Amino acid sequence: MGLSDHLNIIRGAKAEAKPAGPPAAANLEPLRIAITDAQYAKLAKLVYSLSGINLGDSKKELLKARLAKRMRTTGCRDVSEFICRLEEDQTGQELVGFLDCITTNKTDFFRESQHFDFLATEVLRQLDKLCGPSEPLRVWSAACSTGEEPYTLAMVLQENRDLWARRGAVILASDIDTQVLQHGQRGIYQQERAACIPRNILVRYFQKGGNAWAGHVRVKPELRKLVEFRKINLMDQFCFDRPMHVIFCRNVMIYFDKPTQQRLVQKFHDCLGKGGYLFVGHSESLTGIKHGLSFVRPAVYRKES
Repeated sequence: MGLSDHLNIIRGAKAEAKPAGPPAAANLEPLRIAITDAQYAKLAKLVYSLSGINLGDSKKELLKARLAKRMRTTGCRDVSEFICRLEEDQTGQELVGFLDCITTNKTDFFRESQHFDFLATEVLRQLDKLCGPSEPLRVWSAACSTGEEPYTLAMVLQENRDLWARRGAVILASDIDTQVLQHGQRGIYQQERAACIPRNILVRYFQKGGNAWAGHVRVKPELRKLVEFRKINLMDQFCFDRPMHVIFCRNVMIYFDKPTQQRLVQKFHDCLGKGGYLFVGHSESLTGIKHGLSFVRPAVYRKES
């Protein structure tokens, strides 16, 4: 079975569960690997076909660094052996692990906080128009990484609960990386990761860890139950029964080329309901992309019809 034959397998592959305690610190020398241009091209093509991430010709050192970690985990001695391992894997697990190590997972609570202010002061105050009189509010955090963004959305919703409580709300948090989804589902973070959360909000929605979990905080159950984590590859077709009202897809499209950005924005447009909002990163722009969305403010767009 060749590399391309694994593309469908990866979508159904399950990652093994993580241990219950915090991860032990590792003190290992970095693995130094050599990779030929042909090997790089083969692996970069695989990454693009699976995730839409365009490594280009300038990311060889990045791939080497990420690949070294995966090769250490799998025990492969060189890139040729690793590629053979990918080709021979019948379960899709190796592709899952490879893709997990390639994807970038930079995120923070309340990152680009202007978006959350706009959500609270503008979007949540027009739900009858956006959702109808009784329909639940549906929010999607696409490429959610380890969960800081969807849990921030949940905190904003809880702080404004009177604006949506009678209709209900659900936050879909998705990513292609199975490891970060597991992290998000657990809702456990090192205390310094939560340092940017206002003290009163932190106390209200997080539990402080003790004993083996000292130095960590955990999202309280009432907040976790608002968020549904699900593996979704943004390169696949979206299969939602009902339209979304709000989509956050921030600081993701910068890794895609223009054709991929075009396809993705069109899919977001198609799954938004009338009046729905798309939030992108402040470093991103839809300039040069054809879409049916109206500009609202920097990095915020709306579907008018």
